[in-house]
Amino acid sequence: MTTENKAKPQTSKLRKIYRRLSMTLGFAAVAYLLLLYYPQPLFAYSTEYNGFKVYSREPIDQSMEKVLNDAETRLRRSPLYDESVSRRVFFTGGFGMYALLSNKAYRSFANSVPFINNIIVSKTDVPSDLVYVDRTYHNSRSLSGVIAHEVTHLLIRQRYGTIKAIMMPTWKNEGYCEYVAGDSTIPLEEGMRLWRENTSDDASYRYVKYHLMVKHLLEKENMSVDDLLSRDLDEKEVAARTFEDLE
Repeated sequence: MTTENKAKPQTSKLRKIYRRLSMTLGFAAVAYLLLLYYPQPLFAYSTEYNGFKVYSREPIDQSMEKVLNDAETRLRRSPLYDESVSRRVFFTGGFGMYALLSNKAYRSFANSVPFINNIIVSKTDVPSDLVYVDRTYHNSRSLSGVIAHEVTHLLIRQRYGTIKAIMMPTWKNEGYCEYVAGDSTIPLEEGMRLWRENTSDDASYRYVKYHLMVKHLLEKENMSVDDLLSRDLDEKEVAARTFEDLE
């Protein structure tokens, strides 16, 4: 048998291995997408309350109603509020499951994947109205605020369309969600202090900065929410005007 003839079976074998590997990876990708879209089988407990459909891997504490009522109160303050928007909230109960289902957002408190719109929540302490992120600093904030924040993302997508919401500047999208939530990872006062002390690097207070920018436009300049989210606004100019107005 010539060297060329010997090479043909080896090439054929490699192609078969490649096809099998490609099919396996393809099936795994499809299975993961299906899991993101329909994670319910991983959650043993569920309940419906006040427009929310709640799924949990642990028994649902009775204090959940208070948390959801608080989130609903925050949401109703927004002119984007629409009670018909589906609100499926999945409480993962831990950082590992959250990392699996949060679609690369494992460093966040919660996530709502565009087009899927399930709200996935990290580790929580429901009776204390707290949710945690897997880090050693600024690692907790109010659960009701986080739920309101994520539902506001759904309301923005409902009003303006998912593609437009994705293309929306981060300071508007996240800033308005923080504004509706009413709180952030750090208090607004601390965020203002950090901004004054270090104007060149907002890594430690970025979401508070976005919150304050939105708050300034809506409350000091009397801009409508629709104008805020749909008009072409210069981020640096808005940040400068907000900074000048810090109390």
